[in-house]
Amino acid sequence: MSNTTVTALQALSITSSLMVAGGIATMSLFDIPMLQAQRASRSLPSVRWLFSRGSHIMPMAAFAAGTGFVSLAFLALPPAATTAGGGVLARVLAGTKTRGYLAAALCNFAIGPVTGLMLPTNMALIKKNEEQGGARSVRAAKDGARQYKPGQRSAEDSIAGKGEGNQFTDLSGPQEKTPLGSSEAEDEEVRELLGNFAKMNAVRAALCMIGGFIGLCTVLV
Repeated sequence: MSNTTVTALQALSITSSLMVAGGIATMSLFDIPMLQAQRASRSLPSVRWLFSRGSHIMPMAAFAAGTGFVSLAFLALPPAATTAGGGVLARVLAGTKTRGYLAAALCNFAIGPVTGLMLPTNMALIKKNEEQGGARSVRAAKDGARQYKPGQRSAEDSIAGKGEGNQFTDLSGPQEKTPLGSSEAEDEEVRELLGNFAKMNAVRAALCMIGGFIGLCTVLV
């Protein structure tokens, strides 16, 4: 593989990793605190919209970064003749750059399990939005209002886009507020759920940031 191709792969992997880190960190540091200051009837639709948009971009970008780092690790493997035994494990252990790229890849891939741990919180927020008649977006609210009443759909139905049209072609903004209002108890419950989400989301941001910096340091070594 040419040096130009390797350089491009390095740039894309590092940039993607740090871009994901910045995007995810923005949610925890700025978006969520602003939403916590609002009533649940207004914060829930915005959170649902962020979940939808984020799921289209961040996981794919993190996976692309991880895959790029794995490819770079393979390209950085030292020749078999220079390692004791010449096996793949021996070559990995002997290659400083290979180990660095693999560590960067692992950090990016690790957001998958962390996201799995976040699912109960995410699903609870989506369910709350559905109970109050909220939708994925302005356009989805118009489409869904013709078929479903508040609370008729589950969180799974919302994720599947049931009655709301294609989520990948829906470029409309977030719904301003849910049709039903929220009580003070519901507002407090949603604030707590958002706080839990922000903490776990920050872990994902840290993993991608660490991965990006490890990748950058590996390139510069």
